[in-house]
This record gives sequence, C-alpha cells and structure tokens, in this order.
Amino acid sequence: MALLVVFGAVMSVVVMLQILFRFVIYIPLPWSEELARYLMIWTGMVGSFVALREGRHIGVTLVVNRLPPRAAAGVAVFVQVLTILFLFILAKQGLALALINLNQLSPAMRIPMFFPYLAVPVGAALMIIELAAGVLQDIYPAEPGIRRKISAATLDG
Repeated sequence: MALLVVFGAVMSVVVMLQILFRFVIYIPLPWSEELARYLMIWTGMVGSFVALREGRHIGVTLVVNRLPPRAAAGVAVFVQVLTILFLFILAKQGLALALINLNQLSPAMRIPMFFPYLAVPVGAALMIIELAAGVLQDIYPAEPGIRRKISAATLDG
C-alpha cells in the first residue's frame, strides 16, 4: 500500500513539474510524461494485487448467494483456481514480452523497456500468491464456517 502512495506522489509531482516547465518556464521536460506513464502501469498492477488482498474487486454474486454454503464455498474455490490459471498465462506471456524488450530502450529516459513491461508478470505473480493462499484458506479454514471476502461490491441484479 505504501508503494502505491509513493508511486502516486511521484507521478503527481512529475506531472506538476512538467506543467510548470512547459507552460511557465517554456522548457519542457522530455522524460516526465514517460515516467508518469510507467508509474501508472506499475500502480495499476500493484493496485490490482492490493484490491485483491483487501477483497475490493467487483463481483457478481447473484447465483452464488443463492447456493447452499458448501456449494458456494466450492464455487469460490473453483473461480479462484480459474483466476490463478488466467494469471499464470498472463504472467508467463508478460515475462516473455518483458524479456523480448530487454535490450530496447525507452525513447526519453533511455531505460530498458524490460522494467515497464515487468509490471505485468510481477502484478500477476503477486495476485497468484494471494489467490493460492486464499484457496488454501478456503479449503483449510482456521475457523469453520468463516469464508474469506473476495469481492467488495456486488451486482445482484
């Protein structure tokens, strides 16, 4: 969570500096827009992990809420396992793309494009770890009958 605050603060300062330099001093910073874009990408991926950890992703629970508790728990585990599979594919392909861009440099900052692209596999890996822990917690609960909250808002129809 602190990392997201730092990313947001740095992004805000960089954008404000760019406005100041471009419209007041008339000497635009060539790297500011690029840095803000890369920080936004990392913020989105790390933010997805934080939202998952805190159960803040939106969920459609119209059918699941009408199931018996045991069936609802089974569906929750099934959905989490499917999500892990999707995130595994995303992480694998994201890492492949990051490695392809290892030698390509960004236009303004001249950093390897590996680092912006690395946000996708890192974010996916963090979410995989969180979901795997959640599946284990759902299968082997510390307190019987207690289910983990995996979504904040619901569309119940």
